[in-house]
Amino acid sequence: MGIRGLLSHCLRRREECVDEVDLVALAKSRGGIEIIVDFYSFEHMVVPKFWKGLSSLRNNQFLKILGGEYKSLETFIKRFIEIFRQLKISFVFIKDATKGCSEANSQQKLDTWMKRHHKEVENLNEVINVCRGRKEMSNLDEQMFTRPVCLEIQIVETLMSCGCEIIQSVTGEADFMIAKALHDREKAFAIWSNDSDFCVFDKCRFIPNDLFDIYNGLQMGLPIEVPVKPESVWCGIISSEKVRFSLGFQSPHLMVELSIIAGNDFTSQYVSTGLNRQIDIRGRIGVETFAEWVKRYRGIENHPMLNREMSRNVSFARAVEHSRMFYCLQSNPEEIVHKGYFSKLLAEKISSLKYPSHLMAMHNNFYWHRLLQEDTTRGQPCAEEALTELRALIYRIVLPRRENLVNEYGRSPWDTLRIEGVLAIDDPNLPALHKIQEDKIFWNLNSFHYIMSHQEPVERPKWFDRYGRKNGFIVYCLRYFLLLNWGRNLQLQQQEFLALCALVFARPREEHYQQIQIRPTPRCVSIGNWFLDVYRHAFLFLGKLLYLTHEFPLPEEIYSGSVWTCFYMCCKDDTYYAASRQTTQEVLSWIQDQMNAVISDKRHVIKHITERVFEFNDRF
Repeated sequence: MGIRGLLSHCLRRREECVDEVDLVALAKSRGGIEIIVDFYSFEHMVVPKFWKGLSSLRNNQFLKILGGEYKSLETFIKRFIEIFRQLKISFVFIKDATKGCSEANSQQKLDTWMKRHHKEVENLNEVINVCRGRKEMSNLDEQMFTRPVCLEIQIVETLMSCGCEIIQSVTGEADFMIAKALHDREKAFAIWSNDSDFCVFDKCRFIPNDLFDIYNGLQMGLPIEVPVKPESVWCGIISSEKVRFSLGFQSPHLMVELSIIAGNDFTSQYVSTGLNRQIDIRGRIGVETFAEWVKRYRGIENHPMLNREMSRNVSFARAVEHSRMFYCLQSNPEEIVHKGYFSKLLAEKISSLKYPSHLMAMHNNFYWHRLLQEDTTRGQPCAEEALTELRALIYRIVLPRRENLVNEYGRSPWDTLRIEGVLAIDDPNLPALHKIQEDKIFWNLNSFHYIMSHQEPVERPKWFDRYGRKNGFIVYCLRYFLLLNWGRNLQLQQQEFLALCALVFARPREEHYQQIQIRPTPRCVSIGNWFLDVYRHAFLFLGKLLYLTHEFPLPEEIYSGSVWTCFYMCCKDDTYYAASRQTTQEVLSWIQDQMNAVISDKRHVIKHITERVFEFNDRF
């Protein structure tokens, strides 16, 4: 999060704080360099440029709200990494742990997360209004768009397939790890991050998103499919030393004092609630006036009121001391919660990228619902709430035996934010965490079958035996989605489910469908994203937990928002009529032919998936 206003100060006073450097020339002169990358800053910069360029190239303004063009994104990121590798520039990605992995971090930031959630739900409502036809895409701000459900899965798997080094934080935000990597790694030149904390660490250099590839040599955001290899990549490098001098500080420790009183990740909960407004700030409150105050007092304890507050409030005093140790790279990494052997095991697996950090959050009795694009009409069902029972089975595996409750935070059909305790489901047939072995593939497949079949009224065939690992996984996801929504939740219709089957089995070329501009309905995006959330639970939580994801398809292999929108809008009379007002009958007939051909080809599989739910004529 960083110190509010500090990055804006650097960008306003660019001549004082920023050096422009050509990374290509620098890498050539040094025989190669490393850039330490804040994973989410990378995502927040690259993905919007991907959408902008693709939407312009395909002349389709709706692409970014359709649920994800995962194959196109994979191609884009692979080319991005390949270009820099050819230029002898390596990226080392360091990734924050998810919400809830650290008890201290959760206490510090829970209020911030809640406020951010309410804002994100407002944005979600605006995007759904586009689907309803009440608002135009051009009227939406860039920040209003909800991230595709499986965006993080696809990006991480793509980076790993490119051989990129990824370091996963186990307990919280990765700022300390990133700053330390810059100091410790011989070839590391700078950090790529939008976090102003890196202005405070001594002898630190970082590239904010606005200053990466200043002259757009990569041509990202232009109507092209992949970045272009440039002759140069000019970036603005903000150095902590230059920032310090721009504020009139001679000693590095004054930057730390500034962060404390202005409000950093550790002190903001104390100072931002009014404490920093009770001191003698001269002028309008901001980074510059806080800096003047620091120059006068030179330390928090030198102000009588703050000295008394530190004596009275032990937590505030600890936050001040921790800030000083943190920014000097002298603090110890935050310890994982100690709940016995499971805690240690989860931490080891998360560090080695075998488990997602979400499992540690669950172990810590915390789960934050994934916000996804779905119908926000009051009373309409929410995907994450519908999947509570599946998570409750996973909770039983990752929680210590003596614990059985996880607090969940997220949307409900009636509330913008609801906090609810979910009990883990006790079942003797569930595998014990410490007994799940990476090399016991068949045993793990049986566990996956058992858990993903929990909605079945009777014993069902093992789809892996019938269709193999990859197609079997797809069948499990489709069957689970069907049972979840047939006669309840989304009240799925037969034509809608057949369109979904056509999508996941078709594996068509996205680019043909990306050029067909059709406004999706709220139900269209809801069904697509509900299926992706089932996939996310089956792949990221259960599949990772059982060491099976190397056997399973990635999002780019089974889902495209543009293909789904075309198939869905052609599968029913009412949506077909709406689509016919946006494109030609010839195009719609071609889409129907493509969809029906897949359904016909996969009719025997679909017959098995729909068994005991609805009658499907396998002579389709």
